[in-house]
Amino acid sequence: MKRWAWAVTGGLVVFLLFIFSLVLQPPRAKAPAASGRPPVTHTISAKEHRVKEEKRSASSSSALTSRFTNDTYSTPTLTVKLTGARIVTDKGGHPALFIQYDITNNGATTITPATIWRQYALIRQGAADAKKSQITPLTEATLTDKDAKGNLGKLITVSQTPLAPNKKASGAMVYTFVNKDPIRLQFIDRDTGRPLGTKTYEITG
Repeated sequence: MKRWAWAVTGGLVVFLLFIFSLVLQPPRAKAPAASGRPPVTHTISAKEHRVKEEKRSASSSSALTSRFTNDTYSTPTLTVKLTGARIVTDKGGHPALFIQYDITNNGATTITPATIWRQYALIRQGAADAKKSQITPLTEATLTDKDAKGNLGKLITVSQTPLAPNKKASGAMVYTFVNKDPIRLQFIDRDTGRPLGTKTYEITG
């Protein structure tokens, strides 16, 4: 009888110790749930950006052989007429300014429109009262594959194609920009390098 009582008592003690250990066991930390969210990406809609064009008269001087007035840059051997501008998206997904122009070769030698543009046109971004260190020269952009295969790409191709004397062509240049500060296009005199008139593009939207 005593053996049975001791067995029951021992069993109760083991059971109580088991229950006691469960009560004192610290709760397990829950594993963080996966968010399931994709990484944040930033998109830019070209339709949200509009170009407001402002004209500034060019300074005149008898020492200059080039002029920039009424959206037309002219030298003794060529004429570049700005015909339009729009905001597009470059291949990297950034906003870019697409500038279209007509160019006429009045000289006696073949020229390449894009080469002429790079030689005589300066394009920079910055507020009117910005310090020199805050003005950013813009870099040429690459169009998306879709735009490159369409009319925009054709204009870029024309700008890179040699133009014979007494011929006219319609080309374009495209530049990635970094913020909504005004973009200023300035032409320089062919012989002296002096700045002529400036065309300002105000980005809104």
